[in-house]
Parts: sequence; C-alpha cells; structure tokens
Amino acid sequence: ADEHWNAVAVPTTWSRLVLANLAGRNGAVFEDTRFRHLVWVIPSGGADDWPEAHGMGVIVYRTGEQLAVPGLGSSHGSHWLRTPSGQLLFTDPDELRTAVEKVAGPLADAERLGPMVVCSYCNTPTRDSQIVDTWTSPCDGSVHNTYACRGCDSARGR
Repeated sequence: ADEHWNAVAVPTTWSRLVLANLAGRNGAVFEDTRFRHLVWVIPSGGADDWPEAHGMGVIVYRTGEQLAVPGLGSSHGSHWLRTPSGQLLFTDPDELRTAVEKVAGPLADAERLGPMVVCSYCNTPTRDSQIVDTWTSPCDGSVHNTYACRGCDSARGR
C-alpha cells in the first residue's frame, strides 16, 4: 500500500456476504487464495479511524504495509473479482464498513465477538457453529473446514 491507496481484507468464509451487501457499489476487489481473504482497495487513510478487528479476521493494510496484489491477467490463485479501473478504483470505506458490520457486527466489538463462519447448509453467518467436514487442498496442502450453525447441526441429528 502506498500514499494513494490502502486495502481492507475480510475472511473468505464470510466476505462474499459483504460483497453482496455492497451490491455493486465497490471498486477494485481481489481474492487472496493463499490467505483466504477478499481484499478491497480503498483511498489512502480511508480506514484509519476503524478500530482493530483482528478478532473477526478483518485486516486493514495501511500506507507502507506489504500486500501481494495479483496481476491483471491472473486467473489461477489470487485473482481480481473486479479489476482496477479509472471509473471506480476505490471502494468507499464508509460503505465497506457498513457492509462489514451488517454481516459481522460492530468492528469495535471484534475482540469480544470473535471469529465468524458461514453455515454451509443455510448460508447464515454464525459464531455458534460446529465443524462438519475437514479437507485438505490437493493444490497447496492447506486445511479447510466446513461448518454448520447450531440449528442446521441439530437438524442433522448431531
């Protein structure tokens, strides 16, 4: 990140819900497959007043911090969901924060609320879940979990 732009990363497990809440009102965004985040490009300093939300897995990349950005033609691994363009390069940080908080709750409460996942059965964001499946990626050896919220887990007789 430099003096012109910063970025906000949200865990892949629930970042698509944030993307849906933005409803197309976002600038450049890419998927970081290695660290499992969607990353939005915002104006420099746009999230400087955001509270730390590492407990939710939200990371703000500020000026001078390192972030690997995919090439524009990248189709394997990390890739752009919406490429940078002069028309709409940046996502409005206030709209992004509103979308994040609509899905995950107040950023100021991140440490108290803790991490969140999305139920693989009903697509509901939850902090009250059970792991129902674990698998290892044949590409990079990373371990992935599938979750069920308490309601879906109970319905499955567990």
